[in-house]
Amino acid sequence: DEKIYDAYVLYPKNRESCLYSSDIFALKILPEVLERQCGYNLFIFGRDDLPGEAVISIADEKIHQSRRVIIILVPEPSCYSILEDVSEKQLAVYNALIQDGIKVILIELEKIKDYATMPESIRYIKQKHGAIRWKGDFSERSHSAGTRFWKKVRYHMPSRISGS
Repeated sequence: DEKIYDAYVLYPKNRESCLYSSDIFALKILPEVLERQCGYNLFIFGRDDLPGEAVISIADEKIHQSRRVIIILVPEPSCYSILEDVSEKQLAVYNALIQDGIKVILIELEKIKDYATMPESIRYIKQKHGAIRWKGDFSERSHSAGTRFWKKVRYHMPSRISGS
């Protein structure tokens, strides 16, 4: 299918106002389980892009090369209002929804009580596909691909083709 990545990972980059460990989850735990244990190939913005590359064109290109988009959500609305993240997220969500070739997987790092503060596109995806809530902690035990959370995530991921 000419896709290079199994998933494009979007997460709120840590800011002073965002006390959640979204970058620990996105940059350490996700690759540990999905790449090392399960053999998936992820594109994680902030890890796999080169400094100085144009955010929009890179995001657009990498999303087109991905089979899924994983969006990591935190309850803190101010984490979504940062300009650099907004254009990237809007692009990802636009591609996933409009071109509908890409399935979006929402992962809540904490219980989100009110989706009203979320962008409309996120609310739409949540309503249509639901979200998977991370109940783990940041200990080694949560890094096992055999836990219920990771089984749910893998259920939504593309099937692994052996020998590729």
